Amino acid sequence: MSKTSKKLMLRLAFLVVPFVILTLVVLDSKSGGQTGGGAYDLSGLIYGLVLFAWIAVWMLWMLVACLISKTPPDRNMYLKLFLIGIVALVAAYFVTPQMF
Repeated sequence: MSKTSKKLMLRLAFLVVPFVILTLVVLDSKSGGQTGGGAYDLSGLIYGLVLFAWIAVWMLWMLVACLISKTPPDRNMYLKLFLIGIVALVAAYFVTPQMF
């Protein structure tokens, strides 16, 4: 594996692993306990917001890395990762319907 490929996989893992974990928690929130007081179940809202926040922070990281990278292959890699973040943001919108 090349150095660029390893960097790509490592940075992509910082998006994919939390995305999968938070998505599973959001989708499983109806079967478990409640987060929040009283009779309100806020778990879908809370974990959904955490999912969106994580994707936004990750996309900001990729955008800043793209802007400060010095070589064209690195810029292209970070731009591709930023575009993957946009796809993840759209996917998160469809995964968290109980939020909206």
